[in-house]
Amino acid sequence: MLASKLPFKEFTALLNPHSRRIVAGIALSAIGRGMTLSLLMVYLHDMRGFTISFGGLLMGWGALFGIVCTAPLGALVDRIGPKKVMLAGLLMTGFSALAFAFVTTHTHAFIAMTLFAFGGQCVWPSQMVILTRVTPVKDRTKIFGFNFMLMNLGLGVGGFLSAIIIREDSIFSYQIMYFIDSLTYLVFIFFIWGLDTPHAGKYIAKEHEPDKGSYRELFAIKELSILTIAGIILLTFGYGPLQSGLPVYATQYLNLAPNWLGIIFGVNTFAIVAFQPLVLKLIANYSKYTALIAVAVIWALSWLVVGISPYLSMLMAGIALCISQLIFAFGEMVHAPTSPALTQELAPEHIRGRASALTSLQWGISGIAGPAIAGLMIGAHLEQLWVLLMAFGVLLPIPFFAYLKRIKK
Repeated sequence: MLASKLPFKEFTALLNPHSRRIVAGIALSAIGRGMTLSLLMVYLHDMRGFTISFGGLLMGWGALFGIVCTAPLGALVDRIGPKKVMLAGLLMTGFSALAFAFVTTHTHAFIAMTLFAFGGQCVWPSQMVILTRVTPVKDRTKIFGFNFMLMNLGLGVGGFLSAIIIREDSIFSYQIMYFIDSLTYLVFIFFIWGLDTPHAGKYIAKEHEPDKGSYRELFAIKELSILTIAGIILLTFGYGPLQSGLPVYATQYLNLAPNWLGIIFGVNTFAIVAFQPLVLKLIANYSKYTALIAVAVIWALSWLVVGISPYLSMLMAGIALCISQLIFAFGEMVHAPTSPALTQELAPEHIRGRASALTSLQWGISGIAGPAIAGLMIGAHLEQLWVLLMAFGVLLPIPFFAYLKRIKK
C-alpha cells in the first residue's frame, strides 16, 4: 500500500531481488561517503595540518592509482565474475575509510588513499555489470537514473549528518564520520554476499559469441572511444573539481564555516531525489547525445554562479553556492542515466566488465586532473581564474557529442 504512494513507484516496480540489493547497498554506502568526501581536504588541512596543495595532489594520486588498476580489474571482472571482485573491493574500501580516521603523516594518508582507490575500482565496474545484467535493456536508463537518485539521497543524508556532527576544532567529530563510512561498506558486503544469481558470476558465452575478449576489441568500437574522450573532458571540468576544489573555495576563499558544505551539497542531492523522475521523462524525448550536450551547458552555468559568489555578502555567497549546486544537479540528473546507458548499449556482453571499467576510467582521469588543477590554482590564489576555467572547459566536449549525434542518425 505504501509503495503505491511513493513518487518513484514506476522505478521501484522495475527492481527485482537482485537489483534491489545493489541499489540499496549503493544508497547505504553513499551515506558514509556523503559525510566524508566533501570534507576530506578540509579535514586534512584543518585537523591534520596538511597543505591544501598536498590535499589536491593526494586526491589526484588516488585517481591516478585507480587508473592504473582500471584495466586489469575490468578484465578480472570478465574473467572471474563481478561478485568476487566486488566483495574484495568493499572490504578494502571499508578498511581504508577507517584508516583515514587515524591519518597523522603523509605516508599514512597515501596508504589510506591507495587502499580506497583500489577498492573503489573493484566495486564500480562490478556493480555496473551486475545491475546491467539483471535489468532488461528497455529499463536500464530508468534503473541507472533511479540508482543515481538513491545514491544522492544517501549523499544528502550524509551531508546533513556531517553538518550536525562536525565541530570546527574537534578531530573526534571527523573521526566519527569515518567510522560510520567504514561501517556502511562492511554492511554492503552482506548484501552482495547473499546475491544468488548467475549474473553475478562469470559470463558464459553462447555458441555464437567469443568466450574471451580484449581491450583492443573494445577500443575498436569508434563511437565508444569518442564517447570516452568526451566524457573525460566533461567530467574533468564539470564534476572532477566539485568534491575537492569547491569545499576549499567555500571555506578558505569565501570564509564560510565547514557546516555550510553539508547544506550546499545537501541542496544538490535532495534536488536530485525530488526531480530525477521528471528529468528522466524529459530526456526520453531526445537523443542521448543531445542530452549530453545539455549537460555541458548546464554545468557551465553552474560554475558561472560559483564565480559570482565572492561579490556577495557571506550569507548570500553561501546561498549562491547552494543555487549553483541546484543547477549542477540538473546536469547530473541528465548525465547519470545517459552516459552509462550509452556505454552499455555499445559494449558486447563478453567484455562488459572492460566496458564498465572504461566508464570508471573517465572518472579516474577526471579525478586526477580536477583535484590537481583545483589544488594548484587555489593554492596559488587564482580562485576566480579557476572558476572561469571550469566554466569554459566544460563546454569543450560539445563538438564530440554533436559529431556522434550526426553519425548515429
